[in-house]
Amino acid sequence: MSLPAPPAKLPPRPPRYELPAQYRWVRIYKPKYGAWNEPRSLGPVPGVRFDHHRPPFGSDTACTVWYAASSLAGALAEAFGNAGVVDRSPLRRLAVVRVEGRITVLDLVGTAARFFGLDQRIATWTDSDWTQSWARAFHGAYPDLEGFRWRGRQGGSLCFVLNERADMSSLVLESDHELGETVVWPRVVRAARRAHLKVV
Repeated sequence: MSLPAPPAKLPPRPPRYELPAQYRWVRIYKPKYGAWNEPRSLGPVPGVRFDHHRPPFGSDTACTVWYAASSLAGALAEAFGNAGVVDRSPLRRLAVVRVEGRITVLDLVGTAARFFGLDQRIATWTDSDWTQSWARAFHGAYPDLEGFRWRGRQGGSLCFVLNERADMSSLVLESDHELGETVVWPRVVRAARRAHLKVV
């Protein structure tokens, strides 16, 4: 099946989405790579949808990415969907983050993707070389946009990635716990089951 490559020049005035004040994100992250609000500069990571770093891996540290989802079930589905199992390992943390400042992202949800001649394969296709090539094209064409939003492949929840243009001080931490802590684990279990993930 042939997938469309990014054109040399993308059209102006793309579909965009401005996050409303008090919007909440859920982020599941590995603390060994940084704190809840620390974007990742190393990339592009194989299998990660919208890393816009130029290859080879680790050569483009000026680019950063910070991923989150709009719900706990969605975040769990994206983080653990390939394995199908959620466990209480201390290697991951769960942060709930509130948006206080203005953040505007490129919209790829639903028919918005058709603005670029794309369909929802941009949000579901597993060839990350292809999706990352589009991420680089979007990033280069729209310097005022701070990331992208799309519907996650694993759970259909709204997902977001912020790039280095985003003001991370616009984000306020509401909670941050190890995934298996007693204070959050029951919620994790319920959300994982809604996402049809095994809990161990």
